[in-house]
Amino acid sequence: MFARVSDPALTEARLFRALHPALAAWFRRRFTHFAPAQHAAIPEILAGHSVLLASPTGSGKTLAAFLGVFDHLAKARAAGALPAGIACVYVSPLRALAYDLQKNLNEPLRELGWDWLRIAARTGDTSPKDRAAQRRKPPHILVTTPEILTLHLSQPARIPAFYATRFLIVDELHALAENKRGALLMVAAERLEEILSPLASGLSPARTLVRVGLSATVAPLETVAAFLTGPGRDCRIAEITQRKPARIEVFSPLREHAYPPAGYTASRVLKELGALLLERETTLIFTNTRSGAESIGLRLKQLLPELTDLIEVHHASLDRSVRLEIEDRLKRGELRAVVCSTSLEMGIDIGSIDTVVMISAPKGVSRALQRIGRSGHSMGRISHGILVASNINDLAECAVTARMMARRELDPVKIHDNPLDVLAQTLVGLAVFGSVTPDEAFALVRRSYPFRALDRALFDRVLRYLRGGGVSLERNYENIFGKVRVDASGALVRTSPRVARTFYQNIGTIASVDMVRVRLGRRNLGEVEEDFIKGLRPGDVFILNGRAVRLVRERLLTAHVVAAGKSLPTVPRWYANKFPLGSGLAAEVVRQRTEVAKRLIPCRAGS
Repeated sequence: MFARVSDPALTEARLFRALHPALAAWFRRRFTHFAPAQHAAIPEILAGHSVLLASPTGSGKTLAAFLGVFDHLAKARAAGALPAGIACVYVSPLRALAYDLQKNLNEPLRELGWDWLRIAARTGDTSPKDRAAQRRKPPHILVTTPEILTLHLSQPARIPAFYATRFLIVDELHALAENKRGALLMVAAERLEEILSPLASGLSPARTLVRVGLSATVAPLETVAAFLTGPGRDCRIAEITQRKPARIEVFSPLREHAYPPAGYTASRVLKELGALLLERETTLIFTNTRSGAESIGLRLKQLLPELTDLIEVHHASLDRSVRLEIEDRLKRGELRAVVCSTSLEMGIDIGSIDTVVMISAPKGVSRALQRIGRSGHSMGRISHGILVASNINDLAECAVTARMMARRELDPVKIHDNPLDVLAQTLVGLAVFGSVTPDEAFALVRRSYPFRALDRALFDRVLRYLRGGGVSLERNYENIFGKVRVDASGALVRTSPRVARTFYQNIGTIASVDMVRVRLGRRNLGEVEEDFIKGLRPGDVFILNGRAVRLVRERLLTAHVVAAGKSLPTVPRWYANKFPLGSGLAAEVVRQRTEVAKRLIPCRAGS
């Protein structure tokens, strides 16, 4: 079921001949030869095999996946069979990654002169105008997120656009496999498989999705491959073990006292960071929270006033236009430092980075490797990462993380089994169509890996809850709380049109709170939580985008602000400030601290 790709299926010369001539000629001019990741994966994709490609950052994984898609579309056009709808769905865990990929794919298409091949991104940032254009004329390659793909597949009018879908590419697969967003995506993949059946699409013969998973840091590979394709399906595993040279350092601001006076550690960290920024061309500084990014960004600007315009803050609560401007400046080499949370953690092309600094342990080895891979982002260059401990306990965690990074001991991915909130959303989405029976819905979700062992009794309990609110409410309030019902033909149907509206507005598994838009003059800076704004009065100062702003007024979920200069600001708090500790890393920290304690006890006894 899972075959390791030990030797490429084609020699390089045969691989060039297998590609569409124009595509092969362009690749020869641009790159001269295939990188190991590309040589291993492209023949499998061309042969129609699903592939999990595990390869270091900067090794050409994304291009490996899309060369197969470009080849498929070019040959279809040459045969007069270019699909009018979506041939490839590319899913990423980040909106910024989706936007970046769209830009990067348009470059080779421009060089090839293939203006006939349409690429479009559909995320929460997509404007109403662009959404309407995509409905009128679907792209050949849709760049999106798990939530938006689920939204599309839950709208009957959108289904015909997917009849020609051949490829599903999942980037940064490790970031989806370990949470419920991955479960949502894998159920959506099974719904895509259903659409491709002759009965649903009217096309024959039946086709299956070619699923391509991309990741730089993921383990165990067999489990993740099963997650990607679903139980019982074949998947090729291409693991490129070629490691980039890396230099990993741990910095401790502590000296003689494990618990120094308040403010001592932060002052030393900022002083050392300032010295580092003056030495390096470009530094990427990761914090574990958005609040931390805002605070450190502002304090670095205050510490280095001569670099104020060259230091920026980047996180998901900033407005899209602000984020894109920072990313573009970073790629052009115009910034000395960017302080971010997780928004620049994964495959966005951010140009040449000298050093990656992580303030506090990143709570996982895979995450730390992902971050350090942002420096020296090309084969042959050395990645340089510095873990900065914030206290004595964090120092132990940083030391263990650095040691495990050096040995490349990855945290095993823990996949969520039977997430019932995802199941409930799926059943409501299927009820919108009114053409699926409970038995068919049960069979569909069981074909996805997260629900492979779903018990029918548990499925029926969730269905009963959706039909009437559960045992406590269904007797008297079914008309109010019921979301779905089974009609006379045995099909799942929605109870009212409002159910579909509520479903479309709330798709996903990311917990959210009410947000208030922050507007400086005519420009949107970003968003902060409504509860935070409620605690402020006009005239109060807070940080956003690494800048101090003063609240003028707040109305209709919009806070109007002005620049506050050097006033002392309040740091916003976001609900997203939650970071779990990897279980493998936690176990190793416990083991090391136990060993240190054993060695110290005899010393204390002797003293």
